[in-house]
Amino acid sequence: MTMVSGWDDADTARMYERFCRRHRRYRIANDALASHASLGPGMRVLDVAAGTGRTAEAILPRLGDTGRVLCVEPAAAMRLTGAKRLHEARVTWLESLPHEGACFDRVVCGAAVWQLLPLETTIERLSRMLAAGGALVFNMPALYLREPDRPGGGRDPLLLELPALIERSASAGQHPGDRSGGLAPGAQAVEQMLMANGLRVERWSFDVRITQAAYRDWLKIPPTSDGMLAGLTIDERVRRIDRAYALADRRSWRWERWLGWTAWRTR
Repeated sequence: MTMVSGWDDADTARMYERFCRRHRRYRIANDALASHASLGPGMRVLDVAAGTGRTAEAILPRLGDTGRVLCVEPAAAMRLTGAKRLHEARVTWLESLPHEGACFDRVVCGAAVWQLLPLETTIERLSRMLAAGGALVFNMPALYLREPDRPGGGRDPLLLELPALIERSASAGQHPGDRSGGLAPGAQAVEQMLMANGLRVERWSFDVRITQAAYRDWLKIPPTSDGMLAGLTIDERVRRIDRAYALADRRSWRWERWLGWTAWRTR
């Protein structure tokens, strides 16, 4: 199981946390995951690609005093930030997945499973860590499954203007929405992988309203704009993004559709 590089960086962790404090994208995504995980007091939960603990934070209130969360985050910068931010006796942090014999009531992954490649191997391994009656629960933007978002409002209802303006100041690059090499294989293929591991699949979805300001701040997280601004210092990257934002329509926004799965182990 290999994670897309670029997240083990202090600037990345700092800008990611700054985004989370200012905008509701990941809060909405994590709350949706928690609500579809059928959590209960005393459960043992494995949080894979836990980032800075935002998913764990959303599920902890549902676990009671005796529940436990094991957060696995391979990127040291994200893991250390999370351990400091989420100072909680019910949470333990690890760099890598526990041994194969470990067993959990829920295995969750918020907004990161598409990076855990190859996905088929990841699903197989995580499925083996489920207790009887347990569930693997994860979500991701539908765009990463090659499903386009629907337009929102303003002069730029798909938020295409900002990356175009940024690219004008860069020598070359790809649109930050282009996840070449990191795209999941499609919703039906994901479900086939889950069912191949004996899991009963439930799909769910929700929409997030992404403003131009939120998109600007998301692009300031280095891995999201490396295709256009790789090699620049974080300060220069932020300056270029802010200059482009000053020329874009700040009132524009778009819908972002997310897909999620709750996959139950029935035997």
